[in-house]
Amino acid sequence: MRPSGRARRCGVLHSNRAAADDNPMKLMSIAMKPVAFPPFPLERIEKLTALMGGEGSV
Repeated sequence: MRPSGRARRCGVLHSNRAAADDNPMKLMSIAMKPVAFPPFPLERIEKLTALMGGEGSV
């Protein structure tokens, strides 16, 4: 994989195109990290939905 990166101080993300020699499984594992580790607790979605005026059921 070609290096891209996130600036540590400002948090800006830079990315490069996938190259022919990039490992597709590694690219997918990187792409799926936000899905596997969301920035909020999934267990609280029903409660948060109810607080926002929704039905509160998933």
